[in-house]
Amino acid sequence: MIQINLLPARTTKRKESARQFIAIFIASVLVTGSIIGFLWYWQENEIVSLEREIASLKQEVAKFAQYEAMMNDLKKKKAMVDKKRTVIEDLQKDRDAIVRILALLSVQIPADRMSFERLVQVSNTITLEGQAASNEAIVEFMRNLESSPYVEKGSVSLTQSRQSTAEGNRKIMAFQITYKFLKYSEVKKRAQQS
Repeated sequence: MIQINLLPARTTKRKESARQFIAIFIASVLVTGSIIGFLWYWQENEIVSLEREIASLKQEVAKFAQYEAMMNDLKKKKAMVDKKRTVIEDLQKDRDAIVRILALLSVQIPADRMSFERLVQVSNTITLEGQAASNEAIVEFMRNLESSPYVEKGSVSLTQSRQSTAEGNRKIMAFQITYKFLKYSEVKKRAQQS
C-alpha cells in the first residue's frame, strides 16, 4: 500500500495563503494610507488657498472701509440738510402766521368795546390780555374767535376776568383769553380733507 503524506502539502498551501493574506493586507494598508495622504495633501492645499483668499478679501474690505466711513458721513450730512430744508419749507409755508393772527384779531374784535394790551404766542397757543367794556363784549369776541377757521374748535377759553376801574371812574373788565391758532398750511390741509 502506498502512503501519501499530505501534511506538508497542506502546510505549504497554508503558508502560501498566509503570504497572500499578508500581501493583500499590506497592499490595502498602503492604498488606504496613500488615499489618506492624498486627501490630507488636497485639504491642506485647499486650506492654504482659502487662507490666501481670506487675506485678499480682508485687504479689499480694509480698502473699502474708508469709503464706507465716507458714505456714513455723507448720509449724516444729507439727513442734516434734509432736516434744515424741512424747517425752511415749514417756515416758508407759515411765515405770515403773525400777520394772520393780527388780522384775525382786528376782524373779530367788537368795535369800540375792547382793546388788547398784550399778545403772547407760544408755539400755536395765543394768550391775549386786554380790557373790554363788558362781559358781553368778551363773550362776543370769544364766539367770533371760535367761528374762525384759523382757531382750533373748542380751544378758546377765558382764563381770567376781573372788573377794574379805568380813567374817569368807569368800570371795565380786564380779561385773559387763550386759544390755539391754526397755521394757514393746517387750515388748507383740513379744507382739502373735508
